[in-house]
Amino acid sequence: MSELDTKAEALIDDMKPTSPSAAPGQNFLPPETRRDIPGQYGSTPVWRAGNGPATLFVHGWDDTHRIWRRFAQDFLQYTRPVLMMDLPAHGASKADICTPETAGISVADVCTAEGPFDTIIAHSFGCDAAVRAIAAGADADYLVLIAPALLEWADYQRLKGHDDATITRAGELLAERGGVIARTDYRAALTDYKGAILLIGSEADESSPLELIRQLAADLPTAKLVEDDALSHRDLALDPRILSEITAFLGY
Repeated sequence: MSELDTKAEALIDDMKPTSPSAAPGQNFLPPETRRDIPGQYGSTPVWRAGNGPATLFVHGWDDTHRIWRRFAQDFLQYTRPVLMMDLPAHGASKADICTPETAGISVADVCTAEGPFDTIIAHSFGCDAAVRAIAAGADADYLVLIAPALLEWADYQRLKGHDDATITRAGELLAERGGVIARTDYRAALTDYKGAILLIGSEADESSPLELIRQLAADLPTAKLVEDDALSHRDLALDPRILSEITAFLGY
């Protein structure tokens, strides 16, 4: 194997999610709130608290449902039902792979089994999954997309420090194996969505450039945009001010 192929294989291996461990005691809600939703790519673990139309929380890459502990706790304090899930190959999921396609189908499976949902709140790669699920027929009155994954695949690899030759070769190897690395088209996925949309981004977030989020907001007639100056990519899903913006958007 050439040095370039070795580096390309290492890049591909690095693409596998490495979310934190999911021992039962580490989950946000107690074990009795969990169930597993069967689907095309295996079962999806979910945790529900409260009855009636809920808010569905969808985490991002290399994360688990536990990132939502602050936001979900606030919802629960005001007796608003919540449902959290682990995407394929993340957290408590037993799946071996996670792609935009498998993640989107997983969210769609959850929406079919556990709906109706009042709101879907997603972060980062979870936004890909959420909009793909909506394009497949999932629905909610409100959609909140925090730091959506709008960069091209190659751009994300450059942010990780990979050089262009390695990225190009990795793309070729993935294509030979039937891998799909195309960016999710948010505009197309949300063409028929009739609900209200909130987009959230930060000037300090290189992974989800604010300018791209602004462009997306301008293209979506029902979208509102919230901007921040200093929060990092992950902190956008943890910050109290962002939570306040979301609850105000939802009319709480």
